[in-house]
Amino acid sequence: MTAVMLLVKAPAGDVVVKLTTTEMGRWIGVSGSCVDHTVLPEFRKRGVGETKPWVGESGVLGLEWTLRALREARAGGDRRHPLALDKKDLATLLRFCEALFAPGWAPKDGPVTPPGLLAARQGRGAATDRLALLLLALQARANGRVALVGGSVKSHRGRADATAAKALGCSVSGGSKVIDRLEDRGLVVVGGEEKFSKARLLIPAIAEACRRRTAVAAGEHSGEVRRESAGGCSCGGDGQGAETVMVLSGEGWEQQSFDDVEAVPPRRPAAGLGDLEGLDEPEFPEFSGEIVPEAGAAQRPSAGPLHATHPRGGSPDGSLSVDAGFSGEAALGRGGLPECARVREDEPGLVQGGDAGAERGFGSPLRGEQPTSPVAEGGDPPRDVRVKPVGPGRRGVLARRPEALPKGLEMVLGTVHYLWERITRSSTREYVAAAVRRQLEVVRGIAGPQYAEQVLAERFERRLAQQMGAPVTDPVGWILGRGLVQRAWCWSHACDEGLRMDVGGQCPSCQTLVADRRGLRARIARETDRELQGVSPEMVQAEIERRLHLAVSEEAAARQARWERTAIQQRARGEVLEQRRAAQAQAEQARLAAPCTDCGTPEAAGMCLVCTLRRSVQELVSEAVDLAVMAHADLSDAAAVAALTAQCAADTRALLDRHLQPLYAQGLEEVQVLFAAKDIAQRVRDRRHQTLQGQLMLSQEALAEADLAYEAKLRAAHCFPDRETALAVAQQCADEAQERAVRFLLAQRAEQLAGARRPSRTERRAARRTHRLRELSDGAGDATCGPSDGRDLEAVGSA
Repeated sequence: MTAVMLLVKAPAGDVVVKLTTTEMGRWIGVSGSCVDHTVLPEFRKRGVGETKPWVGESGVLGLEWTLRALREARAGGDRRHPLALDKKDLATLLRFCEALFAPGWAPKDGPVTPPGLLAARQGRGAATDRLALLLLALQARANGRVALVGGSVKSHRGRADATAAKALGCSVSGGSKVIDRLEDRGLVVVGGEEKFSKARLLIPAIAEACRRRTAVAAGEHSGEVRRESAGGCSCGGDGQGAETVMVLSGEGWEQQSFDDVEAVPPRRPAAGLGDLEGLDEPEFPEFSGEIVPEAGAAQRPSAGPLHATHPRGGSPDGSLSVDAGFSGEAALGRGGLPECARVREDEPGLVQGGDAGAERGFGSPLRGEQPTSPVAEGGDPPRDVRVKPVGPGRRGVLARRPEALPKGLEMVLGTVHYLWERITRSSTREYVAAAVRRQLEVVRGIAGPQYAEQVLAERFERRLAQQMGAPVTDPVGWILGRGLVQRAWCWSHACDEGLRMDVGGQCPSCQTLVADRRGLRARIARETDRELQGVSPEMVQAEIERRLHLAVSEEAAARQARWERTAIQQRARGEVLEQRRAAQAQAEQARLAAPCTDCGTPEAAGMCLVCTLRRSVQELVSEAVDLAVMAHADLSDAAAVAALTAQCAADTRALLDRHLQPLYAQGLEEVQVLFAAKDIAQRVRDRRHQTLQGQLMLSQEALAEADLAYEAKLRAAHCFPDRETALAVAQQCADEAQERAVRFLLAQRAEQLAGARRPSRTERRAARRTHRLRELSDGAGDATCGPSDGRDLEAVGSA
């Protein structure tokens, strides 16, 4: 979808599209973050195109997108290339896409672009829906109908699903989901009352747009008169450029004359076997056109296989010959008409020797009778069949299960298999199976992988027993809301209705709670019996119940009070967190609004981009100078260090200016020059660091450390299988020791350089004296003093 948008929004004279990730996300239906983290990596990885920063006066404004296929199409100069569109075609395609899924905008001084049909569709699958609607709309006719693919379709799938799958290059299941989403939004209409039996796909927006265009055209030519005769249409004219009169027309087609009829290529059968059966096969049968049936005409089922054509007669002895080149040939001399279908049906031998299904009352399959239900006769249905309910006054029929249980969930869903069979939609089955698998993973973490399926199956069986024979009206809701949910009666996470899922048996925590309640009742009963001696048992029992009710009420009130205190504490913590967030947000706003400390640019968060780059360049230059000084100077001589530092700083600045001079000559902005200066300074710093490391690796200290490590490892050579392995390990240890020595020497030289640049004791004392004299002179200037005070101050300074 990103590639399509780059083709649509590309200018006619250029292949570069300047667009932000947020705006691209609005067009394809995802967020800007999704474009940054998902779309762009795949866009570059697959070689679809290229991107680079779009830099303006205020910094980076977005990205410059380049579609590689479009660039190659325009660079080749071949006007027959499918992407070599001119300005008129690009404008038409852009307007077409705006009508489908433009986000919509209303500029102050420009035309208003309303949002497209799919503008509100955002999030997961939005880009797929946009691409599917675009491809189907491009294939639609003037009446809004889309040509459907031929061939057979899998069970529970429609031909519209296969058409969308072919357009997207995905499975038929994926195309079904896309069609369902578009149909829910009213963007496509799958014809007929039943989706899987009518081969018809309509886009109402295309039909409405073409209808309005036809109405406008008819209004413009309302002054023209077309003469029609009683027997047909007049095709002739006056021979002077008269307008051609329409001879034949229909829904979605026009024929200018009787000579314009073209030969229609034969299309594949609508139910050829093996065309669309595989979900993972991207190829679909080609389809050259669609024959739209008349209203009310019966249509072929979407997945009905073609039945073979049988001969009119057969050999009575059961043998078949292939003398004439086909099977089913009748014997010579027996070419009479076949007998009636019910001949010899009433003979006793045939009735008694029929198939087993007829004996059980199921009816003979050769007669096409409706089988009778064995349940109505008192029998039990087989395991692989179920009774299908029908309308009142009709007998139930037996049908096999539509599909087996999901793989890996046979044991879990075996107890509720009849509820699973009532779920007809494949997408709903996938959703329920995914929920069962998630709960199965939870149970595996509690009971272990070897007992998880058994625990979950027992839960389903226990919940079914709790129904007490009541029918389940909503199988999906019952499985997800009642049968699959864990009910813990205590604090334990392994408790499920008083049963332990990990070790089995009764839950000790629930038994403890029950024992506490029983203990409370026994204590109250003993106290009441002791206090009410000699009172009738009825009054004692009533008093026990009253006191027990009072104790339970007090316990519930105490629990409610604890919950309220906890809620108050939670609200207090929430208020504190809100205050902290508000303070942090205010501090962040203040930080962002702070001007630049170097140049004073407002709202620069304390440091603007130019000053940040300038400081980065200065730090890199300082590091490069320090590395050069550590490599060539005597760090024990402070004067030599200072002189070499000044010289290296001047040389590094000159080197940087020499590389930046061509950039200044090109008239680039200061930000671009500073970016280049930072890159050059970083490369100079890295090169000097490598030079210093190479120098330290050849130093005596590093070589001695490597030799010691090598010899120490060779002393343990007997621990290795052979001499070569011992030498390799010893060499590796020597290299590691040498690298550690280099890091130590580098840190040591850095510390020596800092000590050499640190001022001496005499210099520090002179600096403190100068600072003190400055403070005294400032204080003397503020106070009123005579000439003698000034002389005294000079005397103090000299002292």
